[in-house]
Formats: sequence, C-alpha cells, structure tokens
Amino acid sequence: MFRTQIYLPEELHSELTSLGKKLNLPMAEVVRKILKNSLKKKETLMGKGNDLIKLGKLKIKGGPKDLSQNLDSYLYG
Repeated sequence: MFRTQIYLPEELHSELTSLGKKLNLPMAEVVRKILKNSLKKKETLMGKGNDLIKLGKLKIKGGPKDLSQNLDSYLYG
C-alpha cells in the first residue's frame, strides 16, 4: 500500500468518519472501499462507451433515408 494524503472538506470528513463508526471500520478503509466501487463502475461505463466508439468507427453507410423520422416503425414494425 502507498500512503496518500488528501484534503477533504469538513462535511465530507464528518460523513466518512460517521460511516466508519457505523460500519466499525477505520475511515481509511471506508475511503478505499468507496474508491474501489467507484472505479469498478467507471470501468463498466467506459466499456460501454468504448463499444459505441467502435461502432461509430465502422462507418456503416446506407440504410433508410427516413430512419430518424420512422425509427419506431423500423424497430417495432
């Protein structure tokens, strides 16, 4: 592990301390868990975004000219 110092607003520090007491964990552990969960969510979101970027790079041409106006009829018949 690496030792890291950060500055927190008083309100955030109080919330983290309070949560640590409720969970019977040190504040540092609470911060680590929150950061880890947040990064997992980011990876999930980034993965979805990358798929859309890849789809856009395919540069597919053609298709109906009125797709934007009649999307529902093309999707649902």
